[in-house]
Amino acid sequence: QAAHVLGYLIPLSLKREFTHICPPPMATRLLMLLAVMPILLCPEAAFSVSDKPDVASRKRLDTFQSERSFLQMKRNAQCPESPTLDGHSLKKNIANHKGVLVIAVPNMRCTEAVKATLNAKGVSFKLMTFDGSFKYSSGASTVWDWLHCTYPDDKSSGSIMHSYVFLDGNFLGNGFVAAEKAESGELDAQLGSDLSKPCEERFVSQANVIEQYMANEQNKVLVFGWMGCPCTGIVKARLNEKNICYEGRQWADPSSQLMAYLQCREKDSASHSFVYFREGSTWNFAGNGFQFDRNDMSDDQLMAKVQHANASTSCMHATVRINVFGTDLEECRVGNDVSGSWMDDGTCSEEMGGVHQICIEKLPADFSIETRQQSAWSQERKGKRHCVCVGAWSLYMTEASNHAEGAQSIMPHCKAIPETTLTTEYLGHWRDWNGYPASVLHGVKELVGRCLKQASSTELKCGLKERFDKLRNSAEAPELKNSTELSELVSNMSKLTCDKGKVHQSGHASMRRTMFAWCTLTVMTAFCA
Repeated sequence: QAAHVLGYLIPLSLKREFTHICPPPMATRLLMLLAVMPILLCPEAAFSVSDKPDVASRKRLDTFQSERSFLQMKRNAQCPESPTLDGHSLKKNIANHKGVLVIAVPNMRCTEAVKATLNAKGVSFKLMTFDGSFKYSSGASTVWDWLHCTYPDDKSSGSIMHSYVFLDGNFLGNGFVAAEKAESGELDAQLGSDLSKPCEERFVSQANVIEQYMANEQNKVLVFGWMGCPCTGIVKARLNEKNICYEGRQWADPSSQLMAYLQCREKDSASHSFVYFREGSTWNFAGNGFQFDRNDMSDDQLMAKVQHANASTSCMHATVRINVFGTDLEECRVGNDVSGSWMDDGTCSEEMGGVHQICIEKLPADFSIETRQQSAWSQERKGKRHCVCVGAWSLYMTEASNHAEGAQSIMPHCKAIPETTLTTEYLGHWRDWNGYPASVLHGVKELVGRCLKQASSTELKCGLKERFDKLRNSAEAPELKNSTELSELVSNMSKLTCDKGKVHQSGHASMRRTMFAWCTLTVMTAFCA
């Protein structure tokens, strides 16, 4: 390789002299290798440039300053022609962009890592996305093929990553690498991020949102978190089971500016959830949701924080153990099927990640493709029970005209759908599915309407009505409150004669029975293990 570089740097006459002095091929190669080492290590000192330099030689020197430069150019020459992305040459997009450019498969960990870090630093960037599978496969994507060939230093732990980050046309690395460089401060001067400003000045509106929550003296516990992080589900589950009253916000967008502000405020860009307990007139940051896992925080430790904050334990939160009718949640699983995305107990009760909480009676073959997922997995699940994500259901019904037959025939198994799906906390999932906007109105309307037809008794219908009315009349769901599209559904429900107290009591009695059965099973399992 050194000899190849030397071939570009040393004038032809000098090469002839080397050949004449050392005719044996091996000796020639050794001499050329020794001659080129100073050039590679210190190109400016390797040549004495006169007042009238050889322009051609100088040009060669500037072009091939190092073996790495040469090899990179050699690789580029062997790569395929630059494909187009968003209607323009990918190569030109990279070369002409000033600032940070992220080219990536969306919703991948490396992609979200660099987005979160840049947002936390208040750095603007351009995101260009392309379709790609979870694992790189040559020939599957012309964009990915070209990026990987042109920028082969794109691996993390031996695996090819899904993101490529550039600054003023220069490759910084994959999303993880670029995030690490940005977080360390290595790129601050180039990024132009003014870190001297307080977080409250960099994120004015977001800081005001948090301040409003903290200024309310009625609030004792606050939970803010990204729905895609298990940490958010962990802390909410702990608080819910103890009936602890809390306020806060959760969001579906992994690039949320509110999260960026909180990461800046707490100087913790690795956290995606933030839990606060009141301490007199101030607030104490208690960490992220992972720190509330049972293995890290006992019930006694949790309740000590609650008591110190003077928080109430009288809030009956919706639970994944009760269905939308207010009775015990049934299994979605049929027989020994292990491929339905349900939890270990066969229920659609996932509270983190994609939130697989909608049990489908007979899954359409086109469900995964029509909801823009990465593979056609639903073809193998056609006609079977399956737990699908709230957002995926919402998007499928929002774009029903694209797959009219499937949208008309798809039927939820409502006794296996948790009541949590009809709460304001899940509105973010109803409105967004992996970055694709969905309609709360269409998603909720189709779910509730089909569940109402399935209800076999007035009591079940009233249980559904109670939960639907609470969601529909909430300030957080304005698109439901006065929608004319819901008029028929609301009219049908208004004809029901419901004893609200009876329905409410039935739901919580059912929950107590479920918890008793769970505790009994746990004890029996412990003795039989």
